[in-house]
Amino acid sequence: MLKAAGACIIAKDTKRIILQQRDKLGSHPRNWGFWGGKVEDNENISQALLREVCEELGLDIKKDVRKIYPLDQYHSRNKDFSYYSFVIVIKKEFIPTLNHESGGYAWIEHEYFPKPLHPGTRRTLFKKNKLKVIRDIISSL
Repeated sequence: MLKAAGACIIAKDTKRIILQQRDKLGSHPRNWGFWGGKVEDNENISQALLREVCEELGLDIKKDVRKIYPLDQYHSRNKDFSYYSFVIVIKKEFIPTLNHESGGYAWIEHEYFPKPLHPGTRRTLFKKNKLKVIRDIISSL
């Protein structure tokens, strides 16, 4: 079974969300979504999440991350794929150091999401109504 983890990352200072634009070569090219990736054989979900966020954004977990909240779990019907999403609150906005998996990034207000959204991100935010959870976290900052 393939497992992956991803995060909706919120800056405490501006209450904005940073989204990743996928590169033009992979699956769902140029779609916007959460940061994250595959859980490796020697990792648990939390370790994979933190590693992926470091790799894709250049975040310093010990210095930058304030809090991590579980957001959602998705399991495919045939049980061959699971995706675990989280909300990560960081101190302040920054300019990320992107790796080859990203085509770009955007800091956005939680009322306005760019298109096209990655199907998994869209499902989590709108079909499962997790956008309300994200907005509640933002309101508490």
